[in-house]
Amino acid sequence: MIKYFKISSDNIISSYGGIGSIVETPEASILVLPLEKWLYYKQEIKNKDIDTIKSLSIDDQRLLKKLKNKFPNLEFLIEVPTNDTTNSGYRVSNDKRLITGEIFPKWMFCPRCKKFMVYDDWYDIHRKKHPNKDFDLFCPFCLDKKGENKISKVRLEQVRFIQISKNGEISDFPWEDWFLEKGHHLGKCEKHKLKYTTSPYSDNLESIRISCENCEGWVSLTGIFDYSYQDIMHTALRSSNSVYYPNIIRSLRIPIPDSQHKESDFKYSELQYIIKKATGTIEDEYDKIDLKKLDYIGEGIYPISIRSLSMTSVLCSYNRLTPLSFNEIFNKDSSRHVTEAEINTRYLPAVESLGEGFLMVFAEDILKKWYDNSGLEYNMKEHLIKESSIIEGLSDSKYLLAKYSLLHTLSHILIKQMEYVCGYSAASINERIYVSDKGPSGIMIYTIAGAEGSYGGIVTMVESGKIKEILKEAIEKAKYCTNDPVCYEDTSFCFSCCLLPETSCECFNRLLDRSLVVDKKYGFINELSDISKE
Repeated sequence: MIKYFKISSDNIISSYGGIGSIVETPEASILVLPLEKWLYYKQEIKNKDIDTIKSLSIDDQRLLKKLKNKFPNLEFLIEVPTNDTTNSGYRVSNDKRLITGEIFPKWMFCPRCKKFMVYDDWYDIHRKKHPNKDFDLFCPFCLDKKGENKISKVRLEQVRFIQISKNGEISDFPWEDWFLEKGHHLGKCEKHKLKYTTSPYSDNLESIRISCENCEGWVSLTGIFDYSYQDIMHTALRSSNSVYYPNIIRSLRIPIPDSQHKESDFKYSELQYIIKKATGTIEDEYDKIDLKKLDYIGEGIYPISIRSLSMTSVLCSYNRLTPLSFNEIFNKDSSRHVTEAEINTRYLPAVESLGEGFLMVFAEDILKKWYDNSGLEYNMKEHLIKESSIIEGLSDSKYLLAKYSLLHTLSHILIKQMEYVCGYSAASINERIYVSDKGPSGIMIYTIAGAEGSYGGIVTMVESGKIKEILKEAIEKAKYCTNDPVCYEDTSFCFSCCLLPETSCECFNRLLDRSLVVDKKYGFINELSDISKE
């Protein structure tokens, strides 16, 4: 079996994967283990001197101070290592820089002979039959079908079904218990030898059967998703989104010495810093942001070109079955730690990403004028009120709720329009919404280096003066949806008009409402006579 697989460090801290997630590789699916079990930790971090650990960490003091509110002993943001495989995956460039995982799920079957058992049993049988060969996940029974000179290899397959719990546990499905509890015509076998049989004509649960080689016992998989082991573990497909919800906090690398405890204040300080640096009122060698303020594109609205930025992303914990609220990084009743030291950890895994994009700044005057004229103070959409609790502070202020929902919707329709003009897919573009009751608000739209598209494309588009036209076209397209009138009369957003891949949206496609932008009575379009109006 190939021992090493190359995984981008950005994918170890992302919506797709990380510690506690199942990563699909060409050989098998792998469960990424906690930080202390990584070879990288054991050989490069554990028991090393401070200077060595610092050299392997990301120096983001602003973010470190914020995280200490949850992790009081935290000292280092350990940078996830990068490594290259050689010799077709049998070697790596640096064997000290390895992330460690284990095969999961462990129950595997042979699609030819149908034998069904856990990985350890397969391994033991292989070693007995072929003691001088590595176990490459080929069925040891089917290797001998054509003799040693013409080996017919059949690769084992992992089952699709696993079990997860609300407190973050994960385990193999209890196949033996299921067989004994649900099986038909069970014989008095000392130990049932299971087989896993699928139908070539159907893929429904009734057509998948577990049977015994020694007796007539069998059971189908009908009802498997309703089977709860000890009322705690729930059945899921290993590829299901519900298996892994990472809790990641992201921060721009900017030199703010004071720690903001509220997420809204933490983000607003970023907005203030960007505006001040873009207007030349502050200079700092610490940050890694290259900015250029551009001309106003409408009353109270101007863009800032972000030629480069540095963002730190830290994996704080993860959940299964249900995600945490937006911006929440740990819940003691449901979240799972990414280190064995748990809340007392000195380390959390992190990645630093370089990117580009733009910030569209909205003056407080134009947003307050829109809100006062809209009547939303008395007629806020019900679905927005229900979702307001996912972001701190929005449930206490209808104005902040309306402002966030407006800017969030504008961000989505801008990203959708940029797919047509910048060559990026929506999945490779990210957003960051800045809303406060203290001053201007903003929409940052950015992409990370290495993502799909040409690095520099967004900056070129913004600095060439096309951003006003893109905003105008985005608003015009938002007036209509292929699912209207149902979409508009219901929640005013769907995949045809506003929804993005969840990896692009900062709050899981919530707090959106197209009517806040384009409605003829209360839409923000009424304040944009110099940009777009019928």
